[in-house]
Amino acid sequence: MLNITPIITTDAPANNSLKPTFQFAAQLLSANLRNWKALALTLGMPFFMLFSFWLPSLDGDEESKQLMQLLFPAIILLSVIMPGLTQATRLTRWREQRIFQRFALTPVPLANLMLGTAFTQILIGIGQGLLMLMFGVLLVKFNLSALHMLAVLGTMMLAGAAFIAFGSLIAAFCRKSDIAGYVFFFSIMPLIFLASFPPEMLPASINAVTPWLPTSMAIEIIGPLFLFARFSDGALLAAVGLVAYTALFTLLSMRLFHWKA
Repeated sequence: MLNITPIITTDAPANNSLKPTFQFAAQLLSANLRNWKALALTLGMPFFMLFSFWLPSLDGDEESKQLMQLLFPAIILLSVIMPGLTQATRLTRWREQRIFQRFALTPVPLANLMLGTAFTQILIGIGQGLLMLMFGVLLVKFNLSALHMLAVLGTMMLAGAAFIAFGSLIAAFCRKSDIAGYVFFFSIMPLIFLASFPPEMLPASINAVTPWLPTSMAIEIIGPLFLFARFSDGALLAAVGLVAYTALFTLLSMRLFHWKA
């Protein structure tokens, strides 16, 4: 059961301040940090995958190094996507536990509190991004300047926001938290594989679609930054696409989400 200290008073003006939303996000982040087992699993899983693929590349084999470079952006993408899964299951679990009915007694709109949960997941995603950066720079020896590191973090936050919004949309359609987790996982995994495969390995009909996937847009920005310390020619269009996906998923989830179980 969620245990968050009340932070919203009845004399707070409704609809005209984001301060209670950020206060709620801070309390939720504190609760996540106290649950160190779940936090370690969330932050450690992509890190463990990177470590597993990095070890075979230590023997100096050129094929292993190429495989590491091919998989690194995909694993980074997976770490960016995971907070969206947490968002989907959390919102549906809160609805099952009737927590939203308690939130409805506060003067802050429930949609604002929903945004607060998304903001919390973005902050956790920043922590994941820092781990990935440390791994890439210290162990894989990617040559990234401080400016490029900031660009990578900003890109991961941008992509993470899109998938967190997608998780909110999944929660709008799924009544059960376990079903929401399955739907999110089985809808995202094919998109990851399509975005990760080289174009020459896929038919032309698939290649016509993959650039428009949010996963492809994320890799379009993240991959060249990590591997070559530069933005690709399509980075700007990919960033605009991620912003559009974030806005679309957020608007749909707020309109379609049902607070009652």
